[in-house]
Amino acid sequence: MGPLPSFLDRNHLFRHGVLVTMRASFIIRLLASVCICVALVKGASACQCGMSAHGRNAWENAKEFSHNSSVIFEGTPVRFELKWSVLTARDGDLIPADMYPARDSSSWAQMVITFQVRRAYKGDVGSEPQLHTGLGGGDCAAIYATGVNYLVYASDSRPGELGVSMCSPGGWIGDDRVATNVRYLRKEPPIAADLARILHRTEPGSEAQREQYMRAAEEGRKRYAAATGRICGTLIQPDRNTESRGTIAFLSPQGYYPAAYPDTSIGDDGSFCSPNLGPGNYYLYYVRGSEQGAAALYYPGVNDVARATTIAVTAGQTVSNIVFKAATRSAYSVRGFVSTDAWPDFRSNVDTKDAMVLLIRSDGDRRVWYSEKATFILPKLAYFKFDNVVPGHYAACVLVPGPGWMTRKADVNVTSHMKFISLELVRKK
Repeated sequence: MGPLPSFLDRNHLFRHGVLVTMRASFIIRLLASVCICVALVKGASACQCGMSAHGRNAWENAKEFSHNSSVIFEGTPVRFELKWSVLTARDGDLIPADMYPARDSSSWAQMVITFQVRRAYKGDVGSEPQLHTGLGGGDCAAIYATGVNYLVYASDSRPGELGVSMCSPGGWIGDDRVATNVRYLRKEPPIAADLARILHRTEPGSEAQREQYMRAAEEGRKRYAAATGRICGTLIQPDRNTESRGTIAFLSPQGYYPAAYPDTSIGDDGSFCSPNLGPGNYYLYYVRGSEQGAAALYYPGVNDVARATTIAVTAGQTVSNIVFKAATRSAYSVRGFVSTDAWPDFRSNVDTKDAMVLLIRSDGDRRVWYSEKATFILPKLAYFKFDNVVPGHYAACVLVPGPGWMTRKADVNVTSHMKFISLELVRKK
């Protein structure tokens, strides 16, 4: 979906007070349920698309893409929403506890992306269609950036619902590969490159053709850099000797993928620079996990998004000299028990060692996710504990790798001391 692969697999979790990547936790398995593809590790993803079209040239492929899609349009994403029953349920509600829900389940976690249409080609698009996709981080999600124009091909994923994935054709409108599709859809005459036969890798001339594609891709990256901007600056920490410098995420007020937002590491001298960002406003969000104290702060150094300052990004420009002062913040523990109304049967429903407790920060624009295993100390009672939880309001629940279980959502407000909570795991009748 355009030159944005560096955004993938960037969500983080706190575990034992240390940030770990999404791919190293059970959450990546949960996200993988969004698509038939599964990513095991970054750089070795099993989410493979294969050949999406079989034409002799790019023009024939453009024709096939058009024929196989329900809706085609050019547009810009204007809103990103995470839809998940864990977040929408009220305190005390029973919700499905299956971390691998069926794709048509109401508990299925997904992103809903609203586009503003610039030009429609096929289907009943409307002015602001909504597309459903994964959460990022290896689940085959189609990744879009705010303020960037795309050619979008969508298909009916469920009745009344349009779906896209990383395997869908289309992408950033300035990409050479997309330009052929745009000419076809606009009924413009093809150019020579559109009609050039696509050579098999064993055919004479295939190596030269691959080099041509690589040069075109490099030129596309340069054009994308000119159509986007960056934010650079310095993070000032009170303790320069901290073992973990953390990361800074760049989050649009229009929303963002919980597992594929743009972020960057912080240099030894505190310097940082974002990847290419679509034009628009961004919050800077600093996250650090450390035995010396966890932190989660918005620029210019506040805990509440309502008091945070956004930074405007324009095409072709770099905003420099941003000074982000990260004051020391306290973090607290959350502990508790999980009670069940039935003994988890290893053979027919869920393996107890895989029962996981999840904490999702629900206040503000940025959700911090924590996960810990629940250890069964009695047949129907398990214990869990989280350390270094930053202050905020959280949704807590239990997830298990088997169907037939419900969990009761609990709201947790972490403020100034250790919290003790009780969670339930209920077998469906």
